[in-house]
Amino acid sequence: MGNEQLVTMKLIDLCELIIDCPHSTPKWTDSGYIVLRNQNIRNGSLDLSSPSFTDENGYKSRIKRAEPKAGDLVLTREAPMGEVCLIPKGLKCCLGQRQVLLRPKTEVSGEYLFWALQSPFVQHQVSWNEGTGTTVSNIRIPVLKAFEIPRWFQHESMIASHLSAIRNKIDLNRQINQTLEQMAKTLFKSWFVDFDPVIDNALDAGFFEQDLAFSDELLRRVEIRKAVRERDDFKELPDDIRQLFPDSFEECAEPALGLGGWIPTSWTLSNVGAEFDVTMGQSPPSSTYNEIGIGLPFFQGKTDFGFRFPTNRVYCTAPKRMANKNDTLISVRAPVGDINLAAEDCAIGRGIAAARHKSGCISFTYYSMNSLSKYFEVFEGEGTVFGSINQKDFKALLFIKYPFELINKFDFFCSEWDKRIDVQSIENIVLTKLRDTLLPKLISGELSLSDIKIDNPEETLI
Repeated sequence: MGNEQLVTMKLIDLCELIIDCPHSTPKWTDSGYIVLRNQNIRNGSLDLSSPSFTDENGYKSRIKRAEPKAGDLVLTREAPMGEVCLIPKGLKCCLGQRQVLLRPKTEVSGEYLFWALQSPFVQHQVSWNEGTGTTVSNIRIPVLKAFEIPRWFQHESMIASHLSAIRNKIDLNRQINQTLEQMAKTLFKSWFVDFDPVIDNALDAGFFEQDLAFSDELLRRVEIRKAVRERDDFKELPDDIRQLFPDSFEECAEPALGLGGWIPTSWTLSNVGAEFDVTMGQSPPSSTYNEIGIGLPFFQGKTDFGFRFPTNRVYCTAPKRMANKNDTLISVRAPVGDINLAAEDCAIGRGIAAARHKSGCISFTYYSMNSLSKYFEVFEGEGTVFGSINQKDFKALLFIKYPFELINKFDFFCSEWDKRIDVQSIENIVLTKLRDTLLPKLISGELSLSDIKIDNPEETLI
């Protein structure tokens, strides 16, 4: 590499199998055999968090030409084109539609081929028909077989190893972040949605022994909580925290709020506008946009949202509306309700709103906005061309007025988890830039393996 001349080989010469998917729609079932769909393959990852299934007959009909096995690659032919993933060990699956199965030859590193297919060198061939000089909307099998793949032979396993090490660290950070965020969501739901500590206090105070017309939803939660309290591993909250919660419930004027219209005593009915500082975005003239980093990061909608923070892609030199660092960003147009956290002061367009609770608590704001998803779904599914929510409707969304002392206690617990999420999210941004920088340079031979310093990613951003 480095001074070596680039050699390419056709994809067909690197694979023992290139199998097109069946050109038919599978029989969909609620369980059974996993069918890979294009929506499951993004950015080199196979996401089966929402899998699709077919029955045994459907599975057998779709593997007649080849049964996917560990180490095979799946490439999407259209909608979108050129996404690729590796079949992991232990996954029994079949192809959906608009996909191709690639089985590398024994002497070819499948991991290297996986990375090479994602490189700009190959992706250019994916979207551009060299024979006609036109862009294409799908990859024809003969064109796919003729793709030119860069070869570095004895270096290929090491190239793949370096790139995969970065990917594995990104995946590990993401998994840890998802676990930490789920812990925070669970705590928020327990305290502010299901009111578990209030139910505990009310049970101990004998509140539910009164002859009152409790809602079915409240009684259901009481029974669930009784069962939890009887478990051997049940741990009561410390007294100083339990004292922050009431020991009774009262009916409120809105049956849809709380547990069937019952909310903790003294926690009054309110709305988003009263409890949060909300800024609705406004789009400046497009002439003020740029992608070279001049001005403030600008977010028009959720396009650049990530797991936690948005990616800075567009900047604005004359912002109309601003969000402050650590404000929660909410998508208010197509779709409504997706959230992120502002990593820095930024400009927001008409597809975004920014919010922060009057207490100033960052974690409480973030998980509160997440908890409003059931209200946001109403605006997403009203039959319009695309969903949206205006300032009046957003601020009118129902919300309970919680005591600031309790909110501060929640933030005390969650802030440690969220700080870890923030650190690892920022690290993933750096690692992603590193991967995206190394990938084209290693595959093209512009960068030598001896130049790589994986232990210090920032120094490797050439």
